[in-house]
Amino acid sequence: MRPSLWSVVFVGLVAAAPARAQAVGADDDPARAQVLRQQIEDRFAARVKQELGLTDEQLAKLRATSVTYGNRRRDLQAQERLLRSSLAGQMRPGVAANQDSVSKLTDALVNLRTSYAQTLKEENAEMATYLTPVQRSQLLAMRERFMRRVQEIRQAHRDSQTLREELRQQRQQRLQQVPRNR
Repeated sequence: MRPSLWSVVFVGLVAAAPARAQAVGADDDPARAQVLRQQIEDRFAARVKQELGLTDEQLAKLRATSVTYGNRRRDLQAQERLLRSSLAGQMRPGVAANQDSVSKLTDALVNLRTSYAQTLKEENAEMATYLTPVQRSQLLAMRERFMRRVQEIRQAHRDSQTLREELRQQRQQRLQQVPRNR
């Protein structure tokens, strides 16, 4: 996979690739999921270049910046998943949480958010060396719209999984109620 700006945008996508892959039917085929991600990335790149009016030089710099900061964000997101998982383990209903552990995990999550904000600030400062303020603002808006759409797709996928499970359970209940002596 070639390094590109859009890998930054795909932080959310990559972090939840299995859910998205299922939504598009590529769950059992990682190669297909990769192809789909690449297609999305290429389309987004074309839109960014067109809508922001980027030169080839600006696009190359943006790709390099995006790879660097995208990797940092992915690392931070991986840490966040681990912290949230640990915190969820502490906060189970009916089980007394270890106050010290919960405090440390909560503090670590807050510090992680600060690190994420710092990463965004540093990326923005680097982009300011080759993008105009208007281009940076447009890019931010495009990324936010894209990530919102990804969230909507992920939620729709979760909702459809829940609905399928509920329908499966209802079907099993009906089958259990049918007399077996025909």
